[in-house]
Amino acid sequence: MKMITAKIPDSLNDKLRKAAALKKEHFSETIRRALTRELEGPVDFASLAAPYRGMFRGPADLSVREGYGSPDSR
Repeated sequence: MKMITAKIPDSLNDKLRKAAALKKEHFSETIRRALTRELEGPVDFASLAAPYRGMFRGPADLSVREGYGSPDSR
């Protein structure tokens, strides 16, 4: 691994150290995860919600069901 040096604001340092302490991991590992997540780009909602798919009950067709949202259905 390569070693780098970077200057960061005290507030960011504090956040990184708190995150490392909460996860009980080394400070360097927390920084590597944060950098990797930033460089991988935006994460779409579907991939974030995937573990929760099927967890909730209710009609699956609310967007196409006739009468949904009409005054008669209230």
